[in-house]
Amino acid sequence: MQTLFLDAPYNGKIELCKETLDYLKKKKYQTVALYASVQFVNRLDRVREQLEREKISVITSKADRTQVLGQLLGCDNYHSSLNLSEKENEKIDCYLYVGDGRFHPLALVYGQKDEAKMKEIVCNDPIGKTLFLVNVENIKTILRKYRGSLMKFLTATTVGVITTIKPGQEQFKPALLLEKKFPQKRFYHFIDNDVSFNQLENFPFIQVWVNTACPRVGFDDQEKFAKGVINLNDALMAESILSQESILNRL
Repeated sequence: MQTLFLDAPYNGKIELCKETLDYLKKKKYQTVALYASVQFVNRLDRVREQLEREKISVITSKADRTQVLGQLLGCDNYHSSLNLSEKENEKIDCYLYVGDGRFHPLALVYGQKDEAKMKEIVCNDPIGKTLFLVNVENIKTILRKYRGSLMKFLTATTVGVITTIKPGQEQFKPALLLEKKFPQKRFYHFIDNDVSFNQLENFPFIQVWVNTACPRVGFDDQEKFAKGVINLNDALMAESILSQESILNRL
């Protein structure tokens, strides 16, 4: 069956509210990394004008799996997903997200694993005309459980690998790298269109799960995995991640 995906852009006026502008000026931010969800990303000219008027520079990028400069996906929760250079990262004082929910900007929190270098995420809701902030406090409980799942993966001998067949998310071949890297473990591959959380308990021999679908499943849905779950990229680097000095290991 052929499928056609269409963007649904917001037709209203998009600009930063006074509260957001005042906050940026109060914090004396000189350079912001500007991103928005797909509904708003093509209409950020007014936002750029407002920032330029306050002498605030804008940096943005084309993130992985996006088609438009400045678009942010909720699954862009790894620092490298944004495709920013080290030089650009050093210049950024904060992230500025334009959108009406917390799902997308929380990806920017997940992508910053070092609390000491963490940039603030300032969010402007163009519909409600309000400012809101997201930070590591919003995900500390999730990160603690994720660290526990990483440790469980290293000691597990039977691992369930969840693979979706959805276009853009299917990673069956990359998942096979697990068997090469961890030959002492036995991997069982579960392939479906959707992740059916209520079916996981039917496989009690699985000691921990590896998610290869949307990486937010590995974080936001920790509560739905009684045995714990981690994402494929982190499974392949589990020992390295647990040895790094990062917020994940300081909680």
